[in-house]
Amino acid sequence: MKESNIKLAQQDIDEALKTVEDLERVIDEDGVSKDTLKEKFITLSERLQKLEDLLKSEGIL
Repeated sequence: MKESNIKLAQQDIDEALKTVEDLERVIDEDGVSKDTLKEKFITLSERLQKLEDLLKSEGIL
């Protein structure tokens, strides 16, 4: 895996973890709207898709 792709993968992983942490915080809050929760899940899904695409392009997946 190229150094630049390793850095991109690490960045994607960090962003996905931050999204999970945000999602946990939103879920723990009272009165969280379904739209907010849906938005966070969509963001997480998009970030994980980017990571998966990168790993596939490198032949890791």
